Amino acid sequence: MVEIDRKQFLLLTVAWFIISYVIMWFFGGACTDILSGGTCMASNGIGFLRDVPVIGLLLPYNAWVSFLYWFAPIAGFVLAYFGIGWYNKYFETKEAAGILFLVLILVALFAGYYINLSWYYGEAATLNSRNGVEVGVHFCFDNDDSCNATVSKLNNELQQQSVRNNSSTVKQLLPVRYWPELRESILLTFILGAIAAWIPLFIKNLVEKEKKE
Repeated sequence: MVEIDRKQFLLLTVAWFIISYVIMWFFGGACTDILSGGTCMASNGIGFLRDVPVIGLLLPYNAWVSFLYWFAPIAGFVLAYFGIGWYNKYFETKEAAGILFLVLILVALFAGYYINLSWYYGEAATLNSRNGVEVGVHFCFDNDDSCNATVSKLNNELQQQSVRNNSSTVKQLLPVRYWPELRESILLTFILGAIAAWIPLFIKNLVEKEKKE
């Protein structure tokens, strides 16, 4: 097996970052105007991917119409690359470059975004509550049509329940579409950048394990 020294690995990692960044940029619409995103060459061509199972949940994500979309994957890549390296060095382990560690980090990030949406839309629900109407939130993890149908059905049932119980307050639900919200957030490009940084470290870890065996 060909050995790769530290300098060669760094060069390969930089090359991989450029390739992965271009791929993310393409799926972000291939926008050429950083400030306004007025020209996005790939927006129409990749729209069909939204209907593809699994892939459609995350890609294509929102068009890069803001500087933050351009910066987020860079920040994710740099923080993940040096963060994983620091963790492994500090704790004298290789666990941070493993699959389990990646899964735990992703779960934490997705859960954190869920909490963020809960606070944001919870405040909106509170502001929309008034005399006789108490507004809550309902999270959906499916497509928009199913979400609207589900929330509409639940709201009708809550209205009927209020009438049967002769209640002075009717509870209504505000739909929160988790995946569409995530797909339009810069957090997704941050996460994808972090995953891109994890991949070469994971491969390096596998190669070193095979070499020792």
